[in-house]
Amino acid sequence: MDQRTEATNILRHLSRSLPKYGFVEWLQVIYAKVPILKIKDALSGIEVDLNVNNTVGIRNTQLVNCYARIDARVAPLTLLVKSWALEHGINEARRMTLSSYSLVLMVIHYLQCECQPPVVPCLHKMMPNKFGAEQDVRNLKLYEDLPPFASENQMNLGQLFLGFLHYYSSKFDFSEQCISVRLGSSIPKKEAIEHPSMKNFPRQWKYICIEEPFDRTNTARAVYDLTAFKQIRKVFESSASRLSATQSLQSVLPCLHNV
Repeated sequence: MDQRTEATNILRHLSRSLPKYGFVEWLQVIYAKVPILKIKDALSGIEVDLNVNNTVGIRNTQLVNCYARIDARVAPLTLLVKSWALEHGINEARRMTLSSYSLVLMVIHYLQCECQPPVVPCLHKMMPNKFGAEQDVRNLKLYEDLPPFASENQMNLGQLFLGFLHYYSSKFDFSEQCISVRLGSSIPKKEAIEHPSMKNFPRQWKYICIEEPFDRTNTARAVYDLTAFKQIRKVFESSASRLSATQSLQSVLPCLHNV
């Protein structure tokens, strides 16, 4: 039995067992490249994605946690971006738009490369022994000791969010470039495609290219449809324009009216 089939069977078993404990509002097994069980907590409304036997997921969870700890603006900006993307229907990989993980990497890349001075460093460069793909996941610590870093960037959350929208609506060249948090830069799409990996295949590098920092695949491979890609670009462009004109988050995130 291959690893994907084994993971799917385990998640199916959990999907049948969990409802009897009463805390699940709904759940669904998603038969993706990495199978997941989506669960919504009945009390808090929080949605959780659960997977099995995914060592890359362990590595990138630790990486994202470290970026969130290195600057206090990372986590709230990421939550704001996810809420905005969900509101506009571009945060669902199974519908050929962006996964939450892809959005997280887009935020980190923006904070590394577009913001001046940078809001966050490149942790792969600062701590190569901790974030190398060869690191045994059994030795990883969620609360890894981080090197001292204090960004000189004074932008607030609203300014960073507007900059994020502008960067991906008009500055980043999706046709030629690939986001690489691993290198703290963008790289030519051709270079990403040519990386030798058993999980890498050319057709996954279509309209949006975001390098997974550990297995070097494209986390945005779900965006393979031109219409979906154009819709994503349209949402970025219209939101950047509207937020610039109004200077009000409610203009691009109407759900704030109910908060």
